[in-house]
Amino acid sequence: MKTTRQQLTTMIAGMTSILSLQLLGVLFTPQPDSFESLKTTQAIPFNWFSLPANAEPNTPRLTQVYQKSIARQSTRSRKQYFPPLNPNPRRTQGSGARGCEKSLPGDLVTLLIPSKDYAGQTLSGHPTFSWYLSQPISVPLQFTLVELGVPQPLFEKQIDSPQVGMMQIELPKDKPELLTGRVYKWSISLVCNSKRPSANPLFISWIERISPTPELEQQLAAVTSNNNPADRTLRNRAWVYAQWGLWYDAIHALSEAKTANPNEMSINDEFFSLLEQVGLTHVAEQEQQSFAKF
Repeated sequence: MKTTRQQLTTMIAGMTSILSLQLLGVLFTPQPDSFESLKTTQAIPFNWFSLPANAEPNTPRLTQVYQKSIARQSTRSRKQYFPPLNPNPRRTQGSGARGCEKSLPGDLVTLLIPSKDYAGQTLSGHPTFSWYLSQPISVPLQFTLVELGVPQPLFEKQIDSPQVGMMQIELPKDKPELLTGRVYKWSISLVCNSKRPSANPLFISWIERISPTPELEQQLAAVTSNNNPADRTLRNRAWVYAQWGLWYDAIHALSEAKTANPNEMSINDEFFSLLEQVGLTHVAEQEQQSFAKF
């Protein structure tokens, strides 16, 4: 009997030891490093921004740029516009209808720009400029493009019979292209008084040409496929432009996509979404109402 009890005690002790070892194995088995996993999903390409040699990890500027870069990474699959990481501060202006005989609504001309506080960016040497005219007018419009510090306009064009709705004008190929790193002023004026141009209503904004980064070029190449319809490629490129803060290129690509496939209504939805993301909701709503009439 004593032997049996001893055997039973030994068996219980052995089972307890095995369970203890198994439990310890679970507790001390190396687990994936959660910080390493986080770094993998939130890695920042070095060519997005350069860190100064003496930068501290908690400097406000570094934190701000880091957060913006992480936001771009985490929403890369969505159709979203991001402001440039390093915008050039400029103030958009409007002078009202002081030079016209009759009063005009404040939203008569809306420049299709991403912000009133900085220059929109482009990769193109001959970009396209867009604005919205909310109602018919009996006077011409004049588009003017000026390089800062140069008195002679780079390009001017008068539009004698402007149409209600969105209007666009491209810098002609026979004109000098925009220079990389330069900021240019563009404006739309209502020619109510041809003898006193300074009295005409004037709407001003800015554009800056930049150089593409290697990563941006790689992304544009990845969405450019000969196997896709032209409008699909243009739409894909538009949202790559938008994610990199290239407003003028994004809006132009979506406009070209609509021209390539005018019956595809989802292109309109993407265009309206882009406008709404930068606060041009009233333009999107008026354009939607115009489409609903047909």
